[in-house]
Amino acid sequence: MARSLNEQTPAPQERISTPTSILWPEHDPLFPQAWSDRVPDYFSHATVTLLAGVGHFVPVESAQAFASAILNAL
Repeated sequence: MARSLNEQTPAPQERISTPTSILWPEHDPLFPQAWSDRVPDYFSHATVTLLAGVGHFVPVESAQAFASAILNAL
């Protein structure tokens, strides 16, 4: 946690450029949805889907959304 407080936003050319889909659960105790606004600071091409009523274990708690994201990526 202390390490993340000192984290620096990478320069645009150093951001992850691979197209990325992020399923962000509403009730994740480790990664609150409020942090999703920082995704563009680290990814050049990311899509964030907010999942209402879901906790930390997306593949288990929202299997259909998880499977759909995989199929859409393919």
